[in-house]
Amino acid sequence: MTIKSFLNNKITKAAFKRGVIVQRVSAKGELETFFTRFRKKYVSVNLTRIGEQGDGGYLVPDCLNDIRYCFSAGVADVADFEQELSDKYNIKSFMADASVEHAPVQGENFEFMKKFIGNPTADSRQPTADSRQPTADSRQDYITLSDWVQHTIGNDDRPKILQMDIEGGEFDVLICESLASFSIVVIEFHWLKRMFRPDFLDMLSTIFEKIYRDFSTCHVHPNNWAGRDGMTTFDGISIPSEIEITLIRNDLISTCHSDQKITLPHELDRKNFPEQEDIVMPDIWWKS
Repeated sequence: MTIKSFLNNKITKAAFKRGVIVQRVSAKGELETFFTRFRKKYVSVNLTRIGEQGDGGYLVPDCLNDIRYCFSAGVADVADFEQELSDKYNIKSFMADASVEHAPVQGENFEFMKKFIGNPTADSRQPTADSRQPTADSRQDYITLSDWVQHTIGNDDRPKILQMDIEGGEFDVLICESLASFSIVVIEFHWLKRMFRPDFLDMLSTIFEKIYRDFSTCHVHPNNWAGRDGMTTFDGISIPSEIEITLIRNDLISTCHSDQKITLPHELDRKNFPEQEDIVMPDIWWKS
């Protein structure tokens, strides 16, 4: 063992005794490999904005006429997305969120379940959307995505969309579940600055390779709730802490394919929080 290795080992052990884990930073090449793959799976489609002009609004493929159901995991006190889907396309929304007592919208096109979407066998803790702090939940507060779909529509295989903003719980869902039955998926990914940690980058890469089997990315948008602090830069690579990512199933790309060059921010993009400084998506994520 070299003196450098010996000292590193001593430092690591001393830090661990204090409850601190020391690990190397993700190599720049490992991050670039992830981004290269991400860019290759980014496609240009015609997009439309559904929901609020700020937080709660999303850009989705402009091919919603055949969609029958929306599954919204994470509701809190905003449901403009689901309301517009109902008003314009007569899409029925199933909403789930254990952090609130009821959905913020009522009607025959809306059903609510007071549950978190996740893994009931894991000791998961999902923060609420407003506080971003863990709620004191239990395993009984959870239902899996697949069980939720089966409970609500059974074997009905008509097209559906998934919108998921569950404050970090998305990783639990994406590891355990297949999304292939959905036509369109909108997910807000959290904690992405952890990509600078090798273990998190490995997990995220595995999740996205699983996603790429069935889906391609068609839009990305950083959430600017933290303003300037929402972007972390190291070794020339910038990563927003939270990103809204829209996915379209690969077999549906041709239905709304666009010949226009991908440009970010998109003309329909809006800041999630108007009072906060905007975050522009770094070129390495999308620009060829």
